Amino acid sequence: MYLHVTCVALFFSCVTSLHAQTEDKLQFSGFARAVAGYLNENDAQYLGYENKVSFAEQSLLGLQVDYQISKNFSATAQAIGRTGDDNDSGIEWLYVTYTPTTSLRFKLGRQRTPVFSYSDYLDVGFAYNWVLLPQQVYQQFLFPNFDGLHANYEHIGEDISLSIEAYFGELDRNFIYKGESLNTNVDNILGMVSSLGYEGWTIRASFHQGDADVTQEELSEFSNMLRGLGFIQSADSLLNKGFARFYQLSVFYEDVDYFFRSEASRLRTGLFLAPDTNGYFISGGVNFYPFSFYASFARDTNKYSAAISEIPFGVNQQLDQLAYGYEQITAQVGNNSTVSYSIGGRWDWNENLAFKMQTSLLKERDGFEGIFVNRNSNFDGKAMFYQLALEWVF
Repeated sequence: MYLHVTCVALFFSCVTSLHAQTEDKLQFSGFARAVAGYLNENDAQYLGYENKVSFAEQSLLGLQVDYQISKNFSATAQAIGRTGDDNDSGIEWLYVTYTPTTSLRFKLGRQRTPVFSYSDYLDVGFAYNWVLLPQQVYQQFLFPNFDGLHANYEHIGEDISLSIEAYFGELDRNFIYKGESLNTNVDNILGMVSSLGYEGWTIRASFHQGDADVTQEELSEFSNMLRGLGFIQSADSLLNKGFARFYQLSVFYEDVDYFFRSEASRLRTGLFLAPDTNGYFISGGVNFYPFSFYASFARDTNKYSAAISEIPFGVNQQLDQLAYGYEQITAQVGNNSTVSYSIGGRWDWNENLAFKMQTSLLKERDGFEGIFVNRNSNFDGKAMFYQLALEWVF
């Protein structure tokens, strides 16, 4: 929290120098998305979508301010307003940048955690072809932002480019998950990112970790009650406090006429609500400017920690009720595997406005329920998902 306050103070102290500088050092920019989605299924929901057209889940408006303080220092702030019930609105970026050389850059403040290839552009739909990035990979991160220090070295040669990043920080904020506010505190967030480009190829690999503590009030109360009664193993199995480690690898190829993109991720965590996850996607397409078309396949597997058989049945009514409550909680999660098959297209109407469409077949392959929620007994674990989007940058 002290670091966050310090970053805010630094940013606004820099902005106060605006009156002493020329106006051309101040730049305003922004982006917007209007996304319509429809799930062809009466018996379940997906990312808030159901069997009716909705614009509310992914539409947003983002505004960014950049100010060049001096030759080596600049300040950046970005705020986003989102429409979805499970999406937070507010300040996404608030940092100061120091650029001692053309190759080296340092940023201090609130920033986007560079977990994925598209992390910096998650909210800027104009920056990628999909309407919705493959969720078997891009839903698997615990700390989308952090408050701290980021360093980046970049070398651009005639044929080869190289980038190395390192960062360290913390996170303390509330996130909305399935309509419920969860207080998330992550300490000792750190990571390394390396990226190599050669002609049309880009290879990126990264590692990230942090000590997470996610507060879900009812779960915490029940875990504390188990601990007080001496059922330590059962209490520990419900903890949302522990390590989180994330590994990522991507290979992209871009040409005037066609493109290929693939990304894989691996999450290992000690949290009850966050499973150990492996995910990947493969996508390819063609360009006929101003049009492009693509097809994608994505898959993930999710494995939760096993429930503990520690509380005895049949001893007395109180213990039976306690054991039943524990089983009810652990029954809400379970191992699963999901896949998606998607096709889509994009029309760049002009240099800053694009129309996109995407159609996806979503399937839960194995085990417990995965990507769908609010399901009933008639649901067979698969559905068609349709989306249209207007993407704008300004």
